[in-house]
Amino acid sequence: MADVRVAAEDAVFALPEAGLGVAVDAGGDLRIAREAGAGWAKYLALTGRRVDAATAQRLHLVQLVVPGEDLEAAARAVAREIADNAPLAVQGIKRAIDGYADAALPAALDRVAMTAALTLTSEDCREGYTAKAARRPPRFSGG
Repeated sequence: MADVRVAAEDAVFALPEAGLGVAVDAGGDLRIAREAGAGWAKYLALTGRRVDAATAQRLHLVQLVVPGEDLEAAARAVAREIADNAPLAVQGIKRAIDGYADAALPAALDRVAMTAALTLTSEDCREGYTAKAARRPPRFSGG
């Protein structure tokens, strides 16, 4: 349910609900179907089998697998990379992907074009290009 998922090498993932007599809660099975395909979602949800972190990464359920002792630092580093980008652009990208990844392409392209137009006219866009040209880190304000 996270935008970017980082896991420790020894992490395990499962949908044990069917073995407990309940349906999968909070749409975990649907999220797996979206990321890994309906076959994997059914396999995991119907059997309750566990998968290790390497398998979860191969199925696109996590994006990064690191040693357990590096988990917090790795997650914070990814968060910092995102936070260092222009807030309007990050928000627009997230909104477009969350809202339109499964939409018909023309509708998605219209929405992406609107987001691009909003960010291209922002102060953060100007700052990003200026900083890149000056070879310095950008100082984004969210405007």
